[in-house]
Amino acid sequence: MTRLTALAALALMAAPTGTMPLPNLVEAPPQSLEVQAIGDRDVLRFTSTVENAGGAPLVVVSTRTSPSAPFRTVQLLGARQVPVPVTLRYRRSGGHEHFHLVGFQRYELRDATGRLIARDHKVGFCLGDRRPVGGIRPRWTGNCGRGTPGALQIAQGLSPGFADPYASDLGGQSFDVTGLPPGEYVLVNIANPVRALRESSYADDAASVRFVLARPPAPAGIAFLQVLASCRSARC
Repeated sequence: MTRLTALAALALMAAPTGTMPLPNLVEAPPQSLEVQAIGDRDVLRFTSTVENAGGAPLVVVSTRTSPSAPFRTVQLLGARQVPVPVTLRYRRSGGHEHFHLVGFQRYELRDATGRLIARDHKVGFCLGDRRPVGGIRPRWTGNCGRGTPGALQIAQGLSPGFADPYASDLGGQSFDVTGLPPGEYVLVNIANPVRALRESSYADDAASVRFVLARPPAPAGIAFLQVLASCRSARC
């Protein structure tokens, strides 16, 4: 039995007869918002979290025939292997040194009317059962091929009852807001933004925070923010 077949069998466990259960990704409202002065730049930092509230694990397996070949990625739905149009990329900087699933989440900064101001440039994500939210035994605890850029197979996932948080001090968890005028803004985090991954529902894939950006006059002149509302949707 190959490892891929074994993973498919594990994903099939506890599946009832009839309709196969699916994962359900739930984006939590961004947290730990703050503006940091870094040199002459103002940087908005935040934490993002996605949990699986569905009836099945999210299982993503990427394989390739050689270290120079592109990955082919599938989502395991029980015994089925469903191709998904995603990219796997190895990052060598910022203390990562492992593969990242590109585009698992998207971050957007919008003005008070909902107009898009900026979109994130985060490299990607290494999925895993990092925080229990009802789950007991984490299964996906790997590091996405850390230190092995020539790996031919990378498996990652998110079990029901577990969440995958990304702290505000990690790379990509920020927006440069230098020069942004004071006023109200909305930070929107979206899981599975292009719906490349199969879910039981896409209704809870977005969450947001409305906040006020303040810029006191000199000599203090240090930008700060105040959160007004946290919302379980893209509108807040």
